[in-house]
Amino acid sequence: MIFFINAFYYNICQLCKAGRSTWFAIMLAAVFFSYGIKAQDVAKTGAYTDVSHESKVFGHKKFFRLYLPKGYESSAKRYPVIYFFHGWGGRYYKDDNAKLEYELLKRLVDRYGVILVLWDGNITEEEERPYNIGYHEDIKFQVQMKDYFPELVSYIDSTYRTLTDRQHRGIIGFSMGGIMSYFLAGKYPDMVCASANLHGSPEFFIGHPPNHTLYPLRYTFKNLHDVQLLLHNSTNDELYYLNGEVNKGALWEDDLHYTYEVFPGGHKIDDPGQTVIFEKAMHFVANAFDHPVARKEKWSHYDIYPRFKVWNYTVTSDKKTPGFIFLKNVSASGLGIYTQKWLPDGPALDSCNIDITTAPVYTPNTMYNLVSLRKSNGIIEERSVESNEKGELHFETNGKGYEFGIYRNGDAPYIICPDYVLKNGERYVRVGKESSISLQLFNRDGPFGHLQKATVIISCHDNSVVIKKKKAMVNFEPGKRTALSSPFSIYCNKKPPADGSPCWLKFTVKIIFAGHEFTDEIVVPVFFNVPAFSKFAIEDGYKLKDTVLGSGNGNRIAEPGEKIMIYTEGHRTRLYTDDPYVETASERLADEVLPAKWPDGYTLSSVIKISKACPKGHVIEFLANYETKAFMPINRKVSWGKILVTVE
Repeated sequence: MIFFINAFYYNICQLCKAGRSTWFAIMLAAVFFSYGIKAQDVAKTGAYTDVSHESKVFGHKKFFRLYLPKGYESSAKRYPVIYFFHGWGGRYYKDDNAKLEYELLKRLVDRYGVILVLWDGNITEEEERPYNIGYHEDIKFQVQMKDYFPELVSYIDSTYRTLTDRQHRGIIGFSMGGIMSYFLAGKYPDMVCASANLHGSPEFFIGHPPNHTLYPLRYTFKNLHDVQLLLHNSTNDELYYLNGEVNKGALWEDDLHYTYEVFPGGHKIDDPGQTVIFEKAMHFVANAFDHPVARKEKWSHYDIYPRFKVWNYTVTSDKKTPGFIFLKNVSASGLGIYTQKWLPDGPALDSCNIDITTAPVYTPNTMYNLVSLRKSNGIIEERSVESNEKGELHFETNGKGYEFGIYRNGDAPYIICPDYVLKNGERYVRVGKESSISLQLFNRDGPFGHLQKATVIISCHDNSVVIKKKKAMVNFEPGKRTALSSPFSIYCNKKPPADGSPCWLKFTVKIIFAGHEFTDEIVVPVFFNVPAFSKFAIEDGYKLKDTVLGSGNGNRIAEPGEKIMIYTEGHRTRLYTDDPYVETASERLADEVLPAKWPDGYTLSSVIKISKACPKGHVIEFLANYETKAFMPINRKVSWGKILVTVE
């Protein structure tokens, strides 16, 4: 009876909020009084309470559904908090796809002794799609959920008896809320210790309307190394195959606190009348509260916004185009600062000036040495910077790819591996051929006063790779900060993936020097041994499909200085090459949604620029692929081949 009354009273409230006739709501309320029950009594005896607060981010009231655990009113105890993010068409009070049993969730809240907050991802009452994410036409509003999450957390922590440290705050998200659970946990790993993604969308465009960026979960797990992660997939889910790609991305990243589970069923959380799967997610997050994991000694972070703060590092920039700012291997000894147009292998942004203020981890009001290595040309510069009264350092860079070292005189060396070298200036490992790869090392801290030797060991989790000799010696000359290892011989017989799973090789690099051990990684692309596509067409301004993306004289012949897109078998292609006459920094990607009920799994294709210096008759060898996509479930199929283009 209590459940029925509470639900009935809730419907009255919704009619009032929806602007339905006041007299009708009053008549319904009279029913309660005729049974001698007051509205405020119903709110007290219900499983949850619907609460509002004034949001500065949205500029109006925002509602959320609040569950308090048994005993909350009668004790002074503080509680951990779990936030639930609903899916498409959902609100804080409903999610037709998830099929949540809102009354029964109270039992779980009592069982695990947590506060549960169901937030509202709604942007406007007219917009059914939540979170302001999706494809280009879905990015309509300046308001960003990344701004609202800290605001809501602050309100909850200041209003209720919560444990306010990150170790007692977690997220569960479903469908579109699933991608938001990983996105926001990765945006704020210093605020969240656990994130459960239930059947989440695999990738969406996220950001401000003129500057939104494709955010593929499978390539962003670097943001989540210090967060305990759960990914739920379902055998009959429309997103089953795409979330399989996300899972492979997590495995490719490695060294995560990560659990993957597959359940029978479709795109939902639980069957009607059940809370089995939701409880598994809640148990996972609650267990993370009770069993914290140690933070990594160093961390990395991708961000799509021009200004952000993470782990007390503050970044401001003039970034005005889609893409990522990447902080790599951050520790007190230094960090890498890069930009990328897309993940995992996009070139640097055309223009992005970056200011960074470090966390207060240095001695206040003290001079430090700041050494930088520009990755693209190996130029090293060194200068002095002074920490402020808080122990923070501030410096600037242009986002073209730098490694920075921070040290005081007398500090020990700290060695990293920022790059690799293949023969003849190649960047791709060729499948079926033995490759000789040398590793570039950079000492980003205290310099060497005399000849020093280091031992380098490489390994690769990909079983398609054979490394003949895994150990090499490196000599650092006195006063030199960089050195090149003797070559490693590797052989790769990797097959191209048939879907959108990560396809490049990731090597772990272990550096042993003077009793110290340093670990880094390099990612090396693969030129697969695949047959050539039999036919292809060049779009250089000539209309081959609905939109012209290349530019040139339109004669469908590749010529120096032109920007071209290549079609094969009627499909636009994604192109890969290390040919010196292709200007990789000028490449851009075109995106499209292939026919499917849901626009998940975006298809990307390349527009590349041929250098004006390219000699006529030169043959460019491209590795290419194109996608097709089926629905129910959505299945991205990738076809690979080579394309040989003669520049006329």
